[in-house]
Amino acid sequence: MTDSEDAITKPRRPIPWLWVAIGGAVLVGLFLLFGRGKSDANPYRTTAVDRGEIVRAVSATGQLQPLISVDVGSTVSGPIKSVEVDFNDIVKKGQVLARIDPETFLQRVRQAEASVAQARAEANAARADFGRYERLAKEGFASDQMLLQNRTAAERANASVSNASAQLASARIDLDRTVIRSPVDGVVVDRQVDPGQTVAASFQAATLFVIAQDLAQLEAAIIVDEADIGEVQEGMAVRFTVDAFPDETFEGRVTQVRKQGVQTSGVVSYTVIVRAENRGGRLLPGMTANAEIVVEEKRDVLRVANSALRFAPADPALAAKGRALTSPSGAANAATPARRGEHGGGRRGGDGAGNQGGGAMQLDRLAEELSLTPAQREQARVAMQNARASAGSPPRGEATPQERRAYMRKTREASMRALEPILTAEQKAKLASLRETGAGRETRVRNAVVWVLRDNKPAPVQVQLGVAADAYTEVVAGLQPGDLIITGGGPASKEKRQQGGPMGPGGGVRIRG
Repeated sequence: MTDSEDAITKPRRPIPWLWVAIGGAVLVGLFLLFGRGKSDANPYRTTAVDRGEIVRAVSATGQLQPLISVDVGSTVSGPIKSVEVDFNDIVKKGQVLARIDPETFLQRVRQAEASVAQARAEANAARADFGRYERLAKEGFASDQMLLQNRTAAERANASVSNASAQLASARIDLDRTVIRSPVDGVVVDRQVDPGQTVAASFQAATLFVIAQDLAQLEAAIIVDEADIGEVQEGMAVRFTVDAFPDETFEGRVTQVRKQGVQTSGVVSYTVIVRAENRGGRLLPGMTANAEIVVEEKRDVLRVANSALRFAPADPALAAKGRALTSPSGAANAATPARRGEHGGGRRGGDGAGNQGGGAMQLDRLAEELSLTPAQREQARVAMQNARASAGSPPRGEATPQERRAYMRKTREASMRALEPILTAEQKAKLASLRETGAGRETRVRNAVVWVLRDNKPAPVQVQLGVAADAYTEVVAGLQPGDLIITGGGPASKEKRQQGGPMGPGGGVRIRG
């Protein structure tokens, strides 16, 4: 057999790279068959129920200022002869701060003293003439007219003495005012004059120094918009930071809520005065305070992420299980899921800030508190729906928590006002009391449904909720620490897959925020 025939009859060895390709294809097939199915077995995003603090606060900014600051000025004009203090100097009451050149005022004093001397001499002469004519009149040698003229001249001379004396006193006061003294104990925080500078006080007192009486405490004038001012009360705790110490939090208290609002660009705001201790003198007047007024605070409470309160599965069968837990009267806040285009997929009807079913929940509480009749309840439902519709659309997308809370308060107040025409006098009094005490707000205990992941399957659980903040809501009952609460994800319904739209936490359209 020839070499060529032997080469034809021998089988060729497989090329090594071909085996590599075949192995890769097998691995891809196994991943698609088993790995993908395994990842779909638990596609939900979860968060654990834990214990921590919940703080509901109103955010605002303001400027730090001394409790008492005194503008030290001058009511006399003239060149500054000397300045005795500088910035940050500690001064005592009566201490000399500056001196105005006194020469002009000294000359006025001397001139007034001369006028007094002249007036006194003329008064002495007039009194002597009157005495002489008085004696002559007694003996019958002077007429009554001459006596009257001399009496008048003596009285006029006495008046001239008083006038000259007053001018002398005024000149001496002006001379004394050329020495600028501190009216209080404090710290010089501003100095607006230098030696040689001329002070002109023709129409108003010129400000030369600003003295802060006490920097151990400072005030901050916090500007709060009208949507939040209803929750702010005197005595509330305040936490704030300043740009100079961004990593340090300072504390204070609300001491005054001013009732006069200020409108700027169509927005009404109110001034809230906050007093804070300034230990170590680190805080300085003029610093901007980024403050949070603590409306409500609870520590070491069971809490759940607000994203879990907005979740509902896309599967209709699972969603029905959640609805089955709610009472016919709607005591659980999420009795009816919102339509998929309104609040985002899987988000139950609510206010967009983790507080669900605001309308039905609020109506139920008010009906119970006010003892509404069935007819009144139906009228109230229609009135509150119209009031919420007139408030406009809720904040969406990139809306801040403050904007969401402002919308909630706006709709709540509109609903309360809409109720008044259908109430009796007694019910109106109860409603006024509820509004005064803050009843009907989201901080009251309320029912809701959350979804817990058990054996890799979602299960609805009815819970009672308390205080709600931006990120967390208090759990009063229904959950235990460590429970895995579903916040998003999950398989989309078959209908949603066919539509091919972007899927959100519950299989619906994803709304940011």
